[in-house]
Amino acid sequence: MIFEALLMGIIVGKVKGGQFKRLGYMTLKFPFMVILSFILMLMTSIMISIGHEAFIKHRMILYIISYCILFLVLFLNLHNKSIWLILIGTIANFAAIVLNQGSMPIDLKILQNTGFENMLQSISMGALPNYISLDQAYPLTEYLGKRLVTPNFYPLKQIFTIGDALISLGLFLYIQKIMQSKIYRKAVGVIRFDHQGKVKR
Repeated sequence: MIFEALLMGIIVGKVKGGQFKRLGYMTLKFPFMVILSFILMLMTSIMISIGHEAFIKHRMILYIISYCILFLVLFLNLHNKSIWLILIGTIANFAAIVLNQGSMPIDLKILQNTGFENMLQSISMGALPNYISLDQAYPLTEYLGKRLVTPNFYPLKQIFTIGDALISLGLFLYIQKIMQSKIYRKAVGVIRFDHQGKVKR
């Protein structure tokens, strides 16, 4: 959903009169740490899916580290209102995973109804320990798990959490804001001379 949110944000931002070049003037502090966080999350999920025992055993710690990195960046950027949505969504996903010992609750019935048979079978067999069924989830965290699904008309079937939805909405709004922003980087080190020979910067 994140990719779609970014794409839709760019499209809507352009329709509203925004400019693509303003995406280069993002005011997000420490963006490289966001990338680091997502790489760590993605790598952990991939290694778990292929059955790497070390990643399976230490997935809780790895998820906590990646989320803490992301939290740090979000807290440093709360001056952007849309970041609050991303933060709330991230907290929701973090709570669902940590309270369930490193596993995200997921609705197995939705997996079956939407055709994710391979994933359903893997979870049922214990091959994907980073997912558990909703009835195994810590009390109330079942509402934070993957239990929402994209509508029938949507070309890509996806199962997502309420946290994912909030994060995507926050990104969608943030991209639009940047594209319509009037803040530009000022040229640095450009020296001009007036007609009297005085230096101007």
